[in-house]
Amino acid sequence: MRETKSEFTFDEPIEKLWSGVTVYEVLVHWLADEVRGRPKVGGDFSWTWKLGLEGDFTTHGIYKKIEPFKELVMEWKDHPADPTGSIYLQLLFESLGPNQSKLTIVNGGFPLGEGSDVWIDGAKEAWDGQAVQLKDFLKKNPDITKFFKKS
Repeated sequence: MRETKSEFTFDEPIEKLWSGVTVYEVLVHWLADEVRGRPKVGGDFSWTWKLGLEGDFTTHGIYKKIEPFKELVMEWKDHPADPTGSIYLQLLFESLGPNQSKLTIVNGGFPLGEGSDVWIDGAKEAWDGQAVQLKDFLKKNPDITKFFKKS
């Protein structure tokens, strides 16, 4: 199996970075147009992008591992590169101090062979771009709790 890996440093405390990635009311501001499913091991998630004339694209998966402020692992149920469920996203969080943290993004489980090159290249480009959007969103919104659903 093959994977792509990128590391990003954020000028944000680990708690804010974690919330930016795990609170679905926040995810719609930087990741996808529609997000469903709260992080819970064994719980489902779905992300939808509205692509205009091309229509909507929705992907579904399951939360496999959640270690608050350290690790989040998701597995796709319907990834076009391998619909058998072996494509995963692993997010590793590390505090670098009170106002700095690191996010490592690993997207893996891609089949061996040249046929998956396009998927690996696309995954790397997409997640690198999403990390930049997350960084910009967190910087522009010092208090992301304003997006949290009030219970």
